[in-house]
Amino acid sequence: MFYATYFFVFGIYMPYWPLWLNDIGLTPVEIGWVLAGAFWIKVVVQPVVAHVADTTGRTKILTAVLMGMSAIGFAILSDLQSFWPIFLITVITAACYQPVLPIMESVILNFAKIGNLRYGHIRLWGSVTFIIATLGGGWLFDGGRSDRIIWFLVVGMTLVSLSCLLIPNQTQFERTKSKIKTYAKLFLSPLFIFFLITTGLIHISHSVLYGFGTLYWRSLGHSETIIGLFWSIGVLAEIFLFTVVGRHEKQVGYLFLLLLAAAAAVARWPLLAIFDNQIAIIVLQTLHGFTFGAAHLGAMAFLTKHVPKEISATGQSLYYTLIGGIFSGCMLPLAGKLYSDLSGSAFFIMSCFAGCSLISLLVLSRIARHDLKTIKG
Repeated sequence: MFYATYFFVFGIYMPYWPLWLNDIGLTPVEIGWVLAGAFWIKVVVQPVVAHVADTTGRTKILTAVLMGMSAIGFAILSDLQSFWPIFLITVITAACYQPVLPIMESVILNFAKIGNLRYGHIRLWGSVTFIIATLGGGWLFDGGRSDRIIWFLVVGMTLVSLSCLLIPNQTQFERTKSKIKTYAKLFLSPLFIFFLITTGLIHISHSVLYGFGTLYWRSLGHSETIIGLFWSIGVLAEIFLFTVVGRHEKQVGYLFLLLLAAAAAVARWPLLAIFDNQIAIIVLQTLHGFTFGAAHLGAMAFLTKHVPKEISATGQSLYYTLIGGIFSGCMLPLAGKLYSDLSGSAFFIMSCFAGCSLISLLVLSRIARHDLKTIKG
């Protein structure tokens, strides 16, 4: 229920929120700053809220309240039309909803581990509702009806708040100073740092797509209904990967999953800049199963393997904070400028970031092999 409601909301938010911002008069550069502000606030709020979640274990009421406040934030945004008020309220609203996913991911991953459940099979229900939202949204918002977008977000955030009440609270764990030093050593280790660099570069290579994909495809003459289909095809590929690879993620390993994601991203972005017809875009969107799906499974596999369960919420939030906060927060204003100046050619720059992730992954694999030899030794 949590994944179904949460990703239904973000099936509306990701493709169509930039459309709403564009249709009320914001420029691509301003849209980039608004989107970035929603990511920057992660750096402040996610570690704080995750610490509260880990120390109190009261994840149920905490996440429900945060999502309820998010619904109120979007209701306030519905009456705004100028850049600075929208930017400020968006940042405040994001401070409420951004910490929720990493906290709930940590709870679900822990209970999946205890109950011998497959995370990929649970997570795919989020992908299913994301598809429903993108397809339905394309039809509902077609023909200049983008004013409906924000009210779908308000209702959706309210449903997420209710679903949070269905999930058990996180288990509390006792902490000592010696353990805290051990955890700090883990998060500052070369293994964790190069994991963050690798996943971060793969993630930010999606910036032009996430921020301006809908606007770019509309500029090519595709309707909102067809654009919804484009987004849905990508998530269908994601579901396929979660279903098939999710059964064997432990055997496959996080290094191979990250390699699949990085290599697919290097190929995907320049091809998306070159081809603009519907069939070609649909085919290329299937690569989303690798560029996002494999990267996400690889990241979750790494965190499950290397982060102790008593600080799982902190580990998840640190990952989401750095990847979604710092990496994406810095990249989205640049993506707005690139799209404003280059339009679809901005995807070529995204391919360069994906190429850098392959170099970082090579270093990560060497560190992982060295650590494994040390343990065996």
